[in-house]
Amino acid sequence: MILVTGANGQLGRRIVQHLIARSPAPVAGKLAVSVRDPGKAADLAARGVEVRHGNFDHPDTLANAFAGVERLVLVSTDGPREQRIVQQRNAVSAAARAGIQHVYYTSFLDVAADSPSEFAAIHRDTEAALANSGLAHTLLRLPLYAEGLAMIAGLALEGGVLYLPAGKGAASLVSRDDLAQAIAAAALAPRLDKQVYELTGQVAADYASIATKIARASGRSLVYKAVQETDYIAALVKHGLSIWLATALAKLFAAVAEGRMAATGNDFAALVGHPPKSLDCLIHEHFAPRNKA
Repeated sequence: MILVTGANGQLGRRIVQHLIARSPAPVAGKLAVSVRDPGKAADLAARGVEVRHGNFDHPDTLANAFAGVERLVLVSTDGPREQRIVQQRNAVSAAARAGIQHVYYTSFLDVAADSPSEFAAIHRDTEAALANSGLAHTLLRLPLYAEGLAMIAGLALEGGVLYLPAGKGAASLVSRDDLAQAIAAAALAPRLDKQVYELTGQVAADYASIATKIARASGRSLVYKAVQETDYIAALVKHGLSIWLATALAKLFAAVAEGRMAATGNDFAALVGHPPKSLDCLIHEHFAPRNKA
């Protein structure tokens, strides 16, 4: 049996959908999910998916959630660093106690010890927990979500300037749905050739180039302007973000500025059989004017 954690979330739900689509037979008895609120996964239950209650904040719920599972897709949680580290350590410990055969962890492209990003520290800790657990595991390191660009640039189009503390750094962007497809392919594979897969796009672009592409696709003016981390944090807090999230995002773009999110490669295609959607395609999907007819 394969179990996906966090299946009520944006990435987890897409992983389950791709597992269902890729399964050659009905998934009943073969696919399960672990969620904090089973009621929100009723649509999955209706499709034959076994819905189990599991909460990483309450390790006592995980024994039943992980019982009988052979392959665990461990989707990383959200929240402040210390909270996520504890949650994910709880999940790894529970997986080891449950005797799970293989864990597929949705890690992050940047896990360097000297990275300014708190996301690097979170995922580095979970990767270390997996290494120390004795569990067989595969690390699926994810780049930046293309949907994040749609959010920040969509707002920036209102004023014509994309302000980010990303310097001249480049980033590889992939959609959640494409990433979910690759993660599902990994979880279903009879064997994998290596332990670490970097699920990047085939190109990385700096935000000046990205802003130019968005302007061209949208027909609206947009330029990129690099700003200081402190100014970016202050602007996000002013717009209602919590201080920890504003700081985490600023430090993430600081990592971009240092070139830590610019890796590209063919690991995605090795799993799926084709590359993810191109940057130009993603920008067109999110920013091209829609025909209202």
